[in-house]
Formats: sequence, C-alpha cells, structure tokens
Amino acid sequence: MNFDALIEYIHSTPLTWLIITLAAYNFGMFIYEKFNKQTLLQPIIVSYVIILTIILLTNTSFEEYFKGVEIINFFLGPATVALALPLYNNLQHIKSLFIPIVVTLIVAGIFTVLIAVLFLYIFGAKLTTILAMTTKSITAPIAIITSEQIGAIPSLAIGFVLVTGILGALFGTLIFKLCRIKYETSKGFALGLVSHGVGTARAIEIGEKAAAFGALAMGLCGVVTAIFLPLIITILK
Repeated sequence: MNFDALIEYIHSTPLTWLIITLAAYNFGMFIYEKFNKQTLLQPIIVSYVIILTIILLTNTSFEEYFKGVEIINFFLGPATVALALPLYNNLQHIKSLFIPIVVTLIVAGIFTVLIAVLFLYIFGAKLTTILAMTTKSITAPIAIITSEQIGAIPSLAIGFVLVTGILGALFGTLIFKLCRIKYETSKGFALGLVSHGVGTARAIEIGEKAAAFGALAMGLCGVVTAIFLPLIITILK
C-alpha cells in the first residue's frame, strides 16, 4: 500500500476523522468489556492512544482533526444535559449538602489549579503553557473558549484537559481506597471536579449518586472557571 496516498486520503476526506474517532472508541469499549473493565483499559484511554498515534503518523494538526469531529463536539451539549436526570433524582440530597458543595467547589477548584500552575512556574514553563494549564479541570468545549479568552493555546489546553481526565480515571479509585472514602457522593464530586467529563463517566460506573454529584461538580466547575478565570487573568496581567 502507498503510505503517502493513504495519508493524502485521510487529509482530503471530511468524514475520515469522525469515522476513526467512533471506531477507536468502539474498539476501546470492546477491550474494556473484554478485560472485565480494568481501570487501565478504559475506552477513553484506549481511543486516545489510537487516535493520537494516527494523528502523529499522519502529521495532522489539532485544527484539522477538530474540524473533522465538530459534530461530536456539537452533541457534547445534549449529552451533558442528559446528566440532569441523575441530578434531578438526587435533588433533595444535593440541597441538604449545599454548604459543603460550595465550600468544596471553591477550595478544591482553586487548589487543583494553583498546585499545577506552581509546579510549571517552578520548572520554568512559558506563560502560554501556564495559562493553558489553568483550564485543565473543565470540559473540552469550555476549555477551548476559555483558553482563547485568556491568551492560551487551545490545542495545548485540550492536551492538559485530556491528560487530567485520564489521570483522574486511572488513579481516582486507588486514591479513594487509600483515603478510605466510602460515600458515592464524595467520590462522584471529586471525580467531576478534578477530571471533568472523563471523571464523570467513571462516576457513572460507581452509581447513580456518584453520577449525579460528578455531573454537578463538572458543571459548576466549568461555569465558575469560564466566568472568573478570564477576569482573574486580566487583573493579573
């Protein structure tokens, strides 16, 4: 097979990246189920590895890939809204924990960004890299818009978002065991707050309460970050 011709075909066919993405995720689901849902083989991780490998081999830019899968990005909105169902079913429980939720959102939301930014600053990272890191714990669509507003590189911001989500999915369960955290609500909120959509997907596997609090944390963190981060960056500049 002519490898150059294959690469040219991938770049010139609009639906290629959409098909590759859907196929990679379905393959990831197959592997995940086949190996009894091992944490290291979560479908999102397997599909990331496959897609990134193909992107690197074909020398495809983030902009080109994103343009090819715009329809998936479009449906992220309705998919996120669907998470309102477990939220509604656990509304009374959420109301009873209103103050702990707000306190956790503020303290953990600030800490998770500051600690990452501090490490980058210590190791001499560039300003654009540091700015991109500040959006690591919000969902990809919001991260793209917010990164543009604060002067960060969207593709780099998405990279940090993906890595954060993967790390949360991989080590979240282990950390819960080490810290002896038993409540589904705490697990779900932590996963949604730190690891956004990927963490919430992991929370859904834990249970309905975890899913509800994961969706709540992901939504609140995204909204708060999108509103206040550009204001804070503007003041600091």
